[in-house]
Amino acid sequence: MLSLQEIIDKVAEQTGLNNAEIQKKVEEKKVELSGLISSEGAAHLVARDLNVDILKRVIHRLEIKNVVPGMRNAEIAARVFRVFPVREFERNGAKGRVANVVLWDPTGTIRVSLWNDEIKVLETLKEGDVVKVTGYSKEDNRGEPELRLGNRGKIEKIEMDFPAIADAAIERGQDDAGKLREGATTKIRGAIVQMFESDPFYEICPQCGIRVRSNDNKFFCDEHQYVTPDYSMVLSGVIDDGTMSIRAVFFRDTAERLLGMGVKDALQIARDKMNKTAPITENATKLLGKEMVFAGRVKRNSMFDRLEFIVSGLNDVNAIEESNKILVSLGD
Repeated sequence: MLSLQEIIDKVAEQTGLNNAEIQKKVEEKKVELSGLISSEGAAHLVARDLNVDILKRVIHRLEIKNVVPGMRNAEIAARVFRVFPVREFERNGAKGRVANVVLWDPTGTIRVSLWNDEIKVLETLKEGDVVKVTGYSKEDNRGEPELRLGNRGKIEKIEMDFPAIADAAIERGQDDAGKLREGATTKIRGAIVQMFESDPFYEICPQCGIRVRSNDNKFFCDEHQYVTPDYSMVLSGVIDDGTMSIRAVFFRDTAERLLGMGVKDALQIARDKMNKTAPITENATKLLGKEMVFAGRVKRNSMFDRLEFIVSGLNDVNAIEESNKILVSLGD
């Protein structure tokens, strides 16, 4: 515990008050509390009244794989992997803006949501920059942790020796599905061998894009209260690369790209056919057996205790590129 003089010195340093002025406030606080508190305790209260933080906050820098929802003080160092366009929204007549940034470290990726004035930091950041982020974590609509800055958080560019994304698994090429480990961010070249025919649609907040909760036909967003929802999609299936099969989950833009249509068109098909799974069944023939390169993150499904691949990007196999790789390998 800090001594009385150490507390007074810290208050003086942060407020500009001299020792005598602070000591007077300490004595007044003791009188206010009928002498039932020590001088050190009274000094702590005086510091609090003056908004002086005399206790050094210890924030441990985390690897991305160790960030979980509910952390109040989280700090990570990472590279900017992807910056999404700013989206504008309107709520109760007031306009706002939101932008998402995906950060990377050798253990995985995580999304940071920036709101309104926080977006200004993007003017000085670009993909590949190393940044330090402090803030709090919450669960996003995919059940994954995401970071928010809040009132005390910050994202800033820093100079430090940090692995390059080009040296990471996500850029090294494809891993065998049989060698995947929990938390890995990588690519798999494989074929879709099964699509699960379940309702792909879910409601999201039109302002922040987070999944909303339904109650008595009303939809509630933790950030924006009751809203008229938009819709997004999630698809799941099985991909196989010849070494093993793994369940893959496709959210939002990856789901739209897999189906070859946007959520509005998929909803229209579902309504016309009066069957929510119609967009999946109608596309199953062209999807099954199709070989693609899937980029994403390996996550453990706690309910079924199995590894799953959360897909963040997908591309058709480039035959010319693959042929060139074979020719190069033959020349080695």
